[in-house]
Parts: sequence; structure tokens; C-alpha cells
Amino acid sequence: MANSHAAVQIGAVIFDPAAGELRAADGQAQMLRPQTAKVLAHLAAHAGEVVTKDALMEAVWQGTHVTDDSLVQCISEIRKALGPVEGKRLKTIPKTGYRLDGSSADSAATARPVRKRRALFAALLVVAGLVAIAAGTWASRPAAPESPIRVAVLPFRNMSPDPDQSYLSNGVAEDLIVSLSQLSDLQVVSRGTSFAVETEGRDMREVAKTLRADVLLDGSVRRLDDALRVSASLVDGKTGANLWAERYEGSAEDMFRFQDEVLGELVRVLSVRLSRAERERLGIRGTTSIAAHDAYLRGRELENLYTNETNLAAEAALSEALRHDPGFALAHAHLSQVYSFRVENRWTRTEAADIAAAFREAEAAVALDPGLPFAHFALGRLYTRSFGADAEKAIAHYEAALALDPNYDDAYMFLANVFIFNGEAERAVPMIAQGFERNPIPPYWYHLAEGMAQYFLGDYPAAEAALVRARDQNPTAPFPYRFLIATYGRLGDLDQAEWTAMEYEALGRSATVKDLLDTASIQDPSYRAAFAEGFRAAGLPED
Repeated sequence: MANSHAAVQIGAVIFDPAAGELRAADGQAQMLRPQTAKVLAHLAAHAGEVVTKDALMEAVWQGTHVTDDSLVQCISEIRKALGPVEGKRLKTIPKTGYRLDGSSADSAATARPVRKRRALFAALLVVAGLVAIAAGTWASRPAAPESPIRVAVLPFRNMSPDPDQSYLSNGVAEDLIVSLSQLSDLQVVSRGTSFAVETEGRDMREVAKTLRADVLLDGSVRRLDDALRVSASLVDGKTGANLWAERYEGSAEDMFRFQDEVLGELVRVLSVRLSRAERERLGIRGTTSIAAHDAYLRGRELENLYTNETNLAAEAALSEALRHDPGFALAHAHLSQVYSFRVENRWTRTEAADIAAAFREAEAAVALDPGLPFAHFALGRLYTRSFGADAEKAIAHYEAALALDPNYDDAYMFLANVFIFNGEAERAVPMIAQGFERNPIPPYWYHLAEGMAQYFLGDYPAAEAALVRARDQNPTAPFPYRFLIATYGRLGDLDQAEWTAMEYEALGRSATVKDLLDTASIQDPSYRAAFAEGFRAAGLPED
């Protein structure tokens, strides 16, 4: 066991336990919260050993009662402070605890050259091109790293004269995200995260730091009549240097070929090792119809605009895609989500028919392509909702999605919701931590899930903090207000409870105990009772 007070080297980062300070290779220092520093000090003192959660909590909090979430928060802060590379040294050991690997003076000397050799080799491959591959350099590429390379695909810029062609440029980037997410050598930032970052005029190194990405894929699309030009470049997130760049020119019919060539180049430049199943999977295209693909991209763009009008337009575009190709699984899965959004947001005039259509399309997607993570996610999502609640089936489909794509951040969070809705908030906490770990720019409903879990675990101050973040991030969403009302009731803060109920009613909702329970997705009787008690403590009328 190492001296818990001595400075420890964790890869390229120096940790001073006595000061609670981390210092990066460039000399930049940052302070950790006292509890977080104690957790890291204890892990560093037992480097290479599995430290149980109970042992950590006893060492840091010394008999003070805290929930597991306090430890999870510290672990998350440590990984964030260590950064995207060194943070991977802190391993979660399922159902046991944590292990800090490589915290020694030797680790920094061995960790960097692998990445440098990899970057150098990638650069040589770009220079040598296909001739070098043919000469046999492919077979001599360096071993794959222990941790996957984290890739962020940024929204491609629309360079077409018509601004409405943005659906095409965004769609090209989304297609690449879907394809790259199938490769176990890579950890791909989700579309919702990478598209949320402002990139205009920013240093690419800053963008990479925000997304915790090792490399960024940037590009543009220009379509004029039938002429098509796609440009793409791969940027080193650490240095901002281009690792690879290419421009493809042809007709609209060449779109699929362009995307395949970009994928092939990324696999080559990043030295990605493909299993046989991954090679086969990369060769599968959702559709061979250019018309179906174009309509699908339009529908996908409209689906993300999230209004009643665009929801109807998304249905029309995705239905058009399926008329061109009835076997297009992704189009079925997204059409299912369009119907689900319609019901959830009360945009529907034919609720029963829309619910049936949502299930029909999601089931078709899974049947057509069982290896498509989003198909399982879409069906699991339906089984999570109050109109189709089936916890066992929801869990099965989320777990299937995560088996196919272990970095599917939204699937972790929806799985957490299933646990919460069915009376198992303690099982939701690690899922929530996994979601936050993978998504550096979490949407409001991540904070909502965290707040819901803390409410039912009885940590009302933590629930309030998370729910306020959710409300502030999306002040027009009703869900955070519901839990905030109950939370303020539990905290005895009746002024805040009354004000929050008024804000909720300003959204066109009814703040009575009955109506709030009727709109809740909570299935577990004891949780529903705990929810109702929060509303009653807040002074809400029964009906």
C-alpha cells in the first residue's frame, strides 16, 4: 500500500493528496472538493487493488450516513478532473467498487508513447495512402489501445445555396455516428451531445475538451441540382492538427459511396481493429434507395424540431422513405418515435391509433434489424411510458441496445427511469452515473432522472439541486416542476412549493394531487404513495 500523503503520478497527472490538487503535464492545477480528494487519495493508496464501496465510504465519511450517490458524484468528479485519457484509469468494478490503475511514476512513461506511436503511424498512413497499405503496412499497425478512442462527429456544415439542405449535411454526420458506434475500438459521442456544441469560430482543441473527445470529425456538404460535394477532416483533439482530410465530388447518386469511403478512411487512420462481425455490420446499409435515404434524412431533421407541426411533417417524410423501401429499419424506428412524441406531448387526436402505430413501427424495426441499437431503444422507450408500461420488456430492450452499443448514453438514462418508475431507485443511481460519464453536455432530462432518484431515496436537498438544474435548462418542460413541488413539500418549504405549483399551472397543467398522479409514470405503489405525500405536504388540493 502506497503512502497516502505522498504525491502520486496518475499517467501524465500529478496528484497531491495533502493539498487535494491535481496538476497536469502543462502545469495547470485544479483543486478537488475535500471529499473527492479523500476518495482519490484512498484509491491511490491502494493503486491496482479493488476497493469496495463500503471501504471507500467508511474511509472518507467515517460513519456519517450518506447515500451511494455521494460516492458516485466523487468518482465522476475525479474522472472529469483527470481528463478523457487519464480518467479511464479509474475503473468501475460492477457490484463491487473501484480500482485505480497505473498510479505510479512508471505509468506516465508508458502511457504516452502508445498514443504518440499511434498518431505517428496514422500520419504515415495518410502520406503513404493506399499504396502503403498494399505494401503490407496495414498488417504491422500498432496494437489497439486498452481504452477505446473517443470520437465526436460534429454537425457537417451546409454549403449549399439552399439553407433548407441542412437536413442533408446533418444527416451525413448522423449516418456516420450510427456506423462508427458499431465499432468496439471506438467510443462515439452521441448525436445529441456533439450537435449541442457551438463550434463556429472556436479552437478545435476547446471543442474536443468540451466533448472529452480524442479526435473530431468535421466536414461540409454542398448539393446543387444533381452535383454533390462532401468534404471531411479528422482533427487531433489534443493538438488541433489535421490527421486526415479529403474531398469527394460526384452526383447525388454517389452519396452512399462517399460515406463508405469516409468510414474506410477513419478505420484506417485510427488503426481500428475490426472483428468479423463488425466488418460484416459495416457492410450493411439501412437502405440502398437514395430516395428513401433522402426522405429519411428530412424526417430525422423534422423529428428533432419537436413541435406539433414538424411532428406531422416528420411522419410524412418517414412514411415516404418507407414507401421507397419498406425494409428500412431505421426509418421504422424513427417513425415509431414520432408517434410516441405525439402522444407524450398531447399533440394527438387519435391516441389509441398513434400508440398502436408506435408499437407497430418499433417492432418492425427490431424484426428487420435485431442488431440496430436504436430499434431496441425505441421499443424499450415505449415500454417505459405509462401507455405501454412493461418493465421487464423495457429492461430487456435497453440491455439489448447497450450490449450492441455500450456507450449509448440515453439508453443508460432510460434504463434508470425504468428502475425509478418501478421502485428501484438505488439501481438507477449507477445507470445515471454511466449516462453522465458518457455525456459531457447532458440534456435536462438527465438531471430530471437524477432528481427523481434522489427524491425516492430520501435525499431531498440533492433532489432539489438536480431538479432545479433540469428546470432551468428546460423551463417549458412540465416534469421537473412536478418533482420540485413534491420535493419542496418534503423540505417544508411551502413558499417555494406554492410558487412552483403556480409556474406549473402557467404551463397549462393542473396542480392537484389527483392530476399529478394521473400524469406520473411511477408504477410502484409505495413510490406513488411517497410522491402523493410530497404533494400533500406542499399543501396541494386533492382534486
